Amino acid sequence: MSETTQQKRYCIIGAGACGLPVVKALAERGIAFDCFERLGDVGGIWNQESPHRVYHSTHLNSSMKLTRYRDFKAAEDLPYYLSAAQAEDYLRAYAKHFGLYDKITFNAEVVRAERVRDGWNVTVKGQAPRKHYDGLIVANGHHWSPRLPEYDGDFSGETIHSHDVKSKEQLRGKRVLVVGAGNSAVDILSDAAAENGRAVHSMRRSYYFFPKMVLGKPTDQFVDLTSRWPLPRSAMRWLYRMGMGVLVGRHHRYGLPEPDHDLFEAHPTACTTYLDHIVHGRIAAKPGIARLDGKTVHFTDDTSEEIDMLIFATGYDLTFPFMDESHVLDEAGRSKLFLHCFDRTADDFFVVGLFEPAEGGVWQLADYQAKLIGSYLVSMVRAPEKARWFAKLKREAHPDIGHGIPYKGTMWHKFEIQHYRFRTYMKRLLKRFGPVADEALDGRKLDTEMVQQELNKAA
Repeated sequence: MSETTQQKRYCIIGAGACGLPVVKALAERGIAFDCFERLGDVGGIWNQESPHRVYHSTHLNSSMKLTRYRDFKAAEDLPYYLSAAQAEDYLRAYAKHFGLYDKITFNAEVVRAERVRDGWNVTVKGQAPRKHYDGLIVANGHHWSPRLPEYDGDFSGETIHSHDVKSKEQLRGKRVLVVGAGNSAVDILSDAAAENGRAVHSMRRSYYFFPKMVLGKPTDQFVDLTSRWPLPRSAMRWLYRMGMGVLVGRHHRYGLPEPDHDLFEAHPTACTTYLDHIVHGRIAAKPGIARLDGKTVHFTDDTSEEIDMLIFATGYDLTFPFMDESHVLDEAGRSKLFLHCFDRTADDFFVVGLFEPAEGGVWQLADYQAKLIGSYLVSMVRAPEKARWFAKLKREAHPDIGHGIPYKGTMWHKFEIQHYRFRTYMKRLLKRFGPVADEALDGRKLDTEMVQQELNKAA
């Protein structure tokens, strides 16, 4: 078979929670690919062998119903919110059930992916020569490159990012200060308070702290249900604010500053025990850090604390160390991609999992993205009219997939989406693809010249 008539082949980077559904979607449709995973097993940050694994006491902050892949239910006896170990087991069970292990090359780190005239050249560490692919699908995850703040002065105690806190044993017997107000911060604070009787929390500005359960249901499921109500989103936000007032109350009641933003303008923090520790005096809330002096930390309210361990739960930098980031981000650091997934002008580049749900889980939405990628690739061969429709859509459309309010300008809030609206929009697109969304290319005799003509036409 000549080079011009060979079936197109794609490279998938990563076999974590976002890469696995891509492997499944392409395999089911008979699309040729290689998947490279730098670790020895699936799961990404949920793989306990990963240097970037999550904190060992971590539980998912999204309920299983809005996290799991739609075609793979969890065991009936699992809790609403999975532990890190349960999440790892679920991902491995998914890979085994659908026969994905044999389709992944493990212990293979992609160190370079470079776009060339007719596709992508990919270099895998320790392997030569570089490999050529017709397209690239990136699912490398985005919670592994720690972001660290800078302060005046020097700290003589132990300084660590939350990324490197792997167990509560690291906290035992130490005066712990955690900087940041996200989910990792409150998880570590709760363990530090339980282990040592007291922990200190510093945050420059306050966030909305959501309980994980509302009226006996996981909070994200409650928000998802009410998102279906035929009310303006401004009215829904008013109802949520009223609900927060009843369930949690005003921040000053806890000795916390009031948030400087409206509800959902920044990512809320899901927690159950944090506020309980606050009201029992096991966590002392402080404002931002003014300066460091030995083991003394001075805060902007002119108070100070003696600290042994300073933990920065200050998030992660978005990085693609193996490729030119301009394929993904514009000059302002915002996504250039349609649905944070599809290159708007080319048909050879995709990113999966590059978004932050205000509620609900990432995995399920990544699964929809994977199905859309597979559907589009199949349509370029089987249904060129649908491929042309989608190519025009991804080039021009800017769908409303958020809460309808401007998010704060931090890195991750540039990728904030609303689970229900994002999910519903992708389901609508899959429905419009019709049967081609599930068609397989393997097992059929194709006129390869026709295939190439249709692919070129769609491009």
